[in-house]
Amino acid sequence: MEFQLTEEQRQLQDTARRFAQAELLEVARQLEDKDEPLSNEWRARYGEMGFLGVNIPESYGGLGLGNIDALLVLEEFAKISPAVAFPIFESSVGPVRAIDHFADETLRSFHGSALARSSWPWRCRNRRPDRH
Repeated sequence: MEFQLTEEQRQLQDTARRFAQAELLEVARQLEDKDEPLSNEWRARYGEMGFLGVNIPESYGGLGLGNIDALLVLEEFAKISPAVAFPIFESSVGPVRAIDHFADETLRSFHGSALARSSWPWRCRNRRPDRH
């Protein structure tokens, strides 16, 4: 089986790569030096550029693309640093997937649209059932 990216996927990958290489090298260095998360201003910029919620349905404010598309964006940001890639992970692979699969419609609608358009950071916490 041969797998090829579509033209749209190559364009998305190229856009993410150019943005990450041009804008995020110094940001990543500062985040790593200070051991800090990405600022809300940068998260908002990611959202404006369409890099958050790539695979969230359009009805929730995402781009409505597939998982491959989201991972192409994640990969390009991760080539720079995990520090600048983490919000992409959060919005496409991590906690948002749990909400998408297990939450009711009200929660999915609220969280999906907030994630795709804003600077809102996501966190997911696992807890053992015998601990409170």
